[in-house]
Amino acid sequence: MGVVMREIFLLTVIFLVGRALCGVDRGFEQTEDVEEFQIPDDDSNTSDGEDGFIEESEAGDSSESSRLWNKILTVKNGGPWGTWGKIEFCPGDSYAVGYDMKIEPKVRFDNTALNAIKLICANERGKYIGEVTSTQGKWGSWVGQINCTGHRHLDAFDLQVEKPQGKWKDDTAANYVKFKCRCHCGHAYELVKPPGHGFWGKWGAWSDTCPKGSGICGIQTKVEKYRGKLRDDTALNDVKFYCCELPSNSDSLSD
Repeated sequence: MGVVMREIFLLTVIFLVGRALCGVDRGFEQTEDVEEFQIPDDDSNTSDGEDGFIEESEAGDSSESSRLWNKILTVKNGGPWGTWGKIEFCPGDSYAVGYDMKIEPKVRFDNTALNAIKLICANERGKYIGEVTSTQGKWGSWVGQINCTGHRHLDAFDLQVEKPQGKWKDDTAANYVKFKCRCHCGHAYELVKPPGHGFWGKWGAWSDTCPKGSGICGIQTKVEKYRGKLRDDTALNDVKFYCCELPSNSDSLSD
């Protein structure tokens, strides 16, 4: 009987030590459950990048390394972890007319939720030009793009973020993003991928809008790299969007 008790005690100690290691800074318990959405069947989970990052060039997206911009859009509720990646811009004079998100489906332990955001770029005639992303987290799949209707462009954004949960709980940081589509006439509406929210966290306040005659043209993400086994990961924490002046002959975009 003494041998059995010692084995039980040893297993208990091992379990508690494992939980402690997993909970250094952050842990496992999840809260605030919400409706789940479907990840496309043909888009399997990815786990690329040895250091937990996927740079834009590795993702195969076209982009310009620099471009004249006139405003940076930010929000105040971004997560506290990670480092800022490269600024990536839509090609040429194109601008963002839609977006996609890379999201990790709900897992039993250590959820990361939103891992990347992709801008869908078009020219003044509404022709698709390319897609751009900044640094990505290594988990999840693209859930499918959603675009503005008519000749509208992305003009402002809002970010759903889970605040730090404290020790022994699982942090996810950014969970979802939504935008406002605007035309030259000034009319705007909210653009959000169904079901309209992520698993955890709350929406903050909307960002500012781009200056008149401008639209979102670039992106920069703040991503926490993979922290190693038995450590809590959060992936994407925050994002900035860059505004560029729309093409001078884009009056044809007006409704």
